[in-house]
Amino acid sequence: MSDTHLLYERNFDTLLLDSIDFLGRSTDLHEVDDDGKAFARVSITYSLLLLEAVANTCLEHLDLNRSVHDEIDRLPVLSKFDFYLRVRFRGRSIDRGSHYVEWLQELKRLRDGLVHLKPHKVEWVGDPDEGMSTEAVRTKSLDIAVNPKFWDRSDAIKVSRGVHGFLRHFFREQCRYGPIRVASLLFSESRVPGDDNHFFPCVPRRLKKRFASMEIDFSYIKLVWV
Repeated sequence: MSDTHLLYERNFDTLLLDSIDFLGRSTDLHEVDDDGKAFARVSITYSLLLLEAVANTCLEHLDLNRSVHDEIDRLPVLSKFDFYLRVRFRGRSIDRGSHYVEWLQELKRLRDGLVHLKPHKVEWVGDPDEGMSTEAVRTKSLDIAVNPKFWDRSDAIKVSRGVHGFLRHFFREQCRYGPIRVASLLFSESRVPGDDNHFFPCVPRRLKKRFASMEIDFSYIKLVWV
């Protein structure tokens, strides 16, 4: 007689590992290589989805009444992080004037622009017979191209740096969680994410120094570099 075990897969690990893998693939190739640019776009897409995945896991950690959870789940991603802090820790809240919040808001707009695609106005300058050029519109703080067509590995690095910079600030400085505590939350397969039923994903060691040189900091969460 076989047993049935029910697990809750939130796929934070899938998004994280794929974003890391495709960023690594992109940096393995020349910066003008078309495959490298495609890998960069994939990495950016997965990285942008991480923020909503983390915010939703934080809400699940509160184990709210279903009707309350459904109401809070409609909030913007920044408000979800703020709600978690206010409920979990007395007297704590998101500092909406910090540059980390500015990063989050830019990343959220990029994510929304990708999910709800609309035309991007592109101005080309020059002689059509001799060659024309254009410059991508970029975000103010993180300096990332707004139009996904212009995304390359430098943008993938900046997106990853911004996403994990915000998450490091949120968990380490505002929640005051250690790396294992964060991993037990985000890699949990329990109905209510927390200390039980979690794992630590493996990441190729060869990428560790490369990401450190890009100033992408994963130190807020426990990973196994092999």
